[in-house]
Amino acid sequence: MVMRLSFETARLLDIIKNSGWRNSLERGKKFRYQLDCNGETACQNRKVVDFADGEGSDSDCLNLRLESVRSVRDFFIVQFSTPTITTETLGGFLGGAVIVQNLKGSLRIIVLLFYFICLWNQAVGLCPARCECNDEILRVLCDSANLDVVPITLNPELRELRLSNNHIKAIRTSFSVYRNLEFLDVSHNQLPILDKDNFVDLKELKVLLVNSNMISLLQNDTFRGLQSLKVLHLNENYLQALPAKCFVQLENLELLDLCQNSISSIDQEAFFGLKNLKTLLLRDNKLTHIPSTPFQYISKLFKLDLGLNSFENIPENSFSALNDLEELSLDGCGVKVIMYGAFKWLNSLLILRIHDNELWEVPTKALFDVIRLEELHIGQNKFQSLKAKSFQRLKFLRTIEINGCPNLSEIEKGAFADNSNLKTIVINHNKELKHIQDGAFDNLPNVQHVSFRGNSFETLQYGLLPWDELQFLDVRDNPFVCNCSLVWLWKLLMTKNFSSFEGQADTTQVICVNPPGLKDRALGNLPHDDLDCYSLESRRQLIIGLVSGGALFLAVIILLGFRYREKLAGVLKTKWGRGRKEPQYQKTSAEEESTILQAGQQSLKMTPVTEL
Repeated sequence: MVMRLSFETARLLDIIKNSGWRNSLERGKKFRYQLDCNGETACQNRKVVDFADGEGSDSDCLNLRLESVRSVRDFFIVQFSTPTITTETLGGFLGGAVIVQNLKGSLRIIVLLFYFICLWNQAVGLCPARCECNDEILRVLCDSANLDVVPITLNPELRELRLSNNHIKAIRTSFSVYRNLEFLDVSHNQLPILDKDNFVDLKELKVLLVNSNMISLLQNDTFRGLQSLKVLHLNENYLQALPAKCFVQLENLELLDLCQNSISSIDQEAFFGLKNLKTLLLRDNKLTHIPSTPFQYISKLFKLDLGLNSFENIPENSFSALNDLEELSLDGCGVKVIMYGAFKWLNSLLILRIHDNELWEVPTKALFDVIRLEELHIGQNKFQSLKAKSFQRLKFLRTIEINGCPNLSEIEKGAFADNSNLKTIVINHNKELKHIQDGAFDNLPNVQHVSFRGNSFETLQYGLLPWDELQFLDVRDNPFVCNCSLVWLWKLLMTKNFSSFEGQADTTQVICVNPPGLKDRALGNLPHDDLDCYSLESRRQLIIGLVSGGALFLAVIILLGFRYREKLAGVLKTKWGRGRKEPQYQKTSAEEESTILQAGQQSLKMTPVTEL
């Protein structure tokens, strides 16, 4: 351990001149010393200073002879093997550095005392090896300094102390020396417990970081004395439960981080006393139900993170006590059902994260209660389609993210019919999404940022969105068939550079998958001819020409027929009359008479009838 002492002659004079000891001496009596600048017996550069008025004098008087300035400064770099200054070390230092001559009695003691005060005034603390000590801003950085204990020889006026990533196993009352601390970091150590008196003297502390230790238990007096604390990080420890009133001393706390513990139980009064808490992070624990009752003590909460726990359903009135909540995270919780009324009384909610769950349909009715919602993350769920008005009543919605849904295959017409304020639409990496119905994105005049990356679109219709008005567009990683149906996208990529938006990657690199001749080629780099628009246009023109010609010919025939209808009728009548044929055979009257005569000459034959 090294203590560096700087000696300044002017500083020594000021201390002696302004000290109370001078008043005990005879008024006007002059004390002078001689500073030997080169260490020789005969001082060639002698400067005599009057202690009373600070001015030089040639009078002979009491001389305090020092070694050369260089030698004295060398002595002021003192090596200590321990953080304790022993009397032997101090005596050796003074004996080797100071030679006092012609002093008698108490005067010798007075001068030595003044000299020692001057030196000690510059030695405000002992800085451990591998630490950085800055006494100007009162900060000590001892991160990764291989410390086993909290150093107690630092400047007692410290404001900031960082002891992260060491081997500290206990702190007890170590911090009682540093009562002015405002920032304390003892994260990434080996603390198994926090005792009730660990922080009792740190009444000015604002930030306490004790994350990444082995703390498994909290008591209601663990944080006694921390009435000014605003930020507390207890994440990445071994906590299993939060007992009643364990934070009761922290009335001014605003952020509490309890992520990545093993918390499965929260007492109904666990958050008692946290009346000013704004952010509560309970992410990645072992909670199996929403702790609705404890929320009654943190009604001013703005942000709540319950992600990566295990909630199969979100019941009604789960967050009814949190009227001021603005951000809620329930992602990765295995949620299958969100009951109607689950978000009741969340009138201020702006951001909702319910992605990475087991939802088989968009919870449209449950979202009725968060009418002020501006940002919704609902991807990585199991619904197969976005039906019409899936996000009904969310008129203030500005951003929606629907990423990574394994079953999503279609977006129906009117899916966003109630969301006219949408500005950002992110629908990425849905491997079954191939079709978007016409009108799916109608009535979205404010949309500016669109990302359809990594889906299964072979083409996109020009009428889906106002593509030309977008500030950002990303449609990469789709299996596009690069033909004339995408000529609008080809033109867009040629004229606009979306990659300049917020440092995004080059989104113009839209790669063709088909036809085979264009595989793995960038759409924006293709010549217009490769999109086969000429042959398609030729076929289209041929069909249009044939249809038009046929229609024209038919119209001419009809017109001519109408114009010459009388002559045409006469011609047809004459032709019809000449074409009539006579009968080929006609019976004579003699033949008819012969037939009648033969019938009359035949005898009548009676048929007997037998009655049964």
